[in-house]
Amino acid sequence: MTPPAIPDDPPRVRKGRVLLWLLAFLIAFDTAIFALDSTWKRYSPDDYRLRVDECARRRREIVFTGGSPIAEGVDPEILGHLSWHAQEIGDFYNLGFSGGTTSDIYFGLRHACPQAPMVLVYGITASDLNDSRHEPHGVQSFMTRTDVRDWQATRPDAGDWAARHYAKGKLAKASSLYQHRFGIRMWAASRCEVLVPGSCPESATEANRQVAIDDALHRDTGYAPTLWFATRRYSEMKQGGWKAPPFAYLANYKTGSHLNYLHRMLDWAGEHGVEVVLIDMPVTADLEARHPAEFAEYRRHLADASRARGVTVLNGAEVGLNDDHFADLIHMNRDGTVRFCAWLRAELWRMGEPQQPLWTVRGPAAFAEKSR
Repeated sequence: MTPPAIPDDPPRVRKGRVLLWLLAFLIAFDTAIFALDSTWKRYSPDDYRLRVDECARRRREIVFTGGSPIAEGVDPEILGHLSWHAQEIGDFYNLGFSGGTTSDIYFGLRHACPQAPMVLVYGITASDLNDSRHEPHGVQSFMTRTDVRDWQATRPDAGDWAARHYAKGKLAKASSLYQHRFGIRMWAASRCEVLVPGSCPESATEANRQVAIDDALHRDTGYAPTLWFATRRYSEMKQGGWKAPPFAYLANYKTGSHLNYLHRMLDWAGEHGVEVVLIDMPVTADLEARHPAEFAEYRRHLADASRARGVTVLNGAEVGLNDDHFADLIHMNRDGTVRFCAWLRAELWRMGEPQQPLWTVRGPAAFAEKSR
């Protein structure tokens, strides 16, 4: 006797079963990637988040912040210890964000300094205030939904970018594969180069550089210099006939929202009792000569902040750097870093002497009072 045939599942049931198996596979795959989280991070350190998280581990006495000139140019170990209003301090942290604007600084500080530092030293330059720049940077991944709405209202021209970057940040938190895709590629390149020498030397070099950055960022100072900047000399490159390409960060110069974020940062400092020093960062004479109008406008804003907000502005040109001390138009090499840090240490020591008047950033109320 022939047994009765078992009816096939309806197409809808079969499709649902396939989707469930696919979902289970994706969850298992994502879990496996997450289990090796530390490996992928090592080969793809999110230097923005690492700097922020390391800085936030405890209260820092002095925090140095700014774009890549600060990230590359301030070595806390050179600064040693300082006397600040009769108090010896030596806990310095380099919260430099390569490619950062004042908006990056503002968002980063809020997360990196839950306990406000004694002093905030912001090494600023003209490109930090250029509103033509709204390219994505890591600090923006800290933006909340409220921040995105505020950004869209302040910068309607960059509203779509803010929304996309916010969505990418959420996606990275939801998917280990999305978050670690670059680190996985770097790890694979380094392994391939070991197994088959010459198979991917450039990618392997980049992988080794990422590991070196990760090591440096875990040394509790935030200083993770790039070897390329440390060893180059702009003077030698010029003598060899090399000409620097146009400096895109100063193109189509206009100030507005990034300038507003500078004042938000000053308000944050005033509310938390943080003393602020702005440094007009040194750059090459060639860059100054290319963009005289842009630097003039930028310095007018620094002068306005100094007058209206009671902020001390140090002139980085006093360091006396020349083309021998730069790796390119704006980044110092190691010789420049050593000289700049020695000057900075002397300036901070002078400002921290007990006989010097204690200055702070005036908050909004004091600013309004002075404006009457």
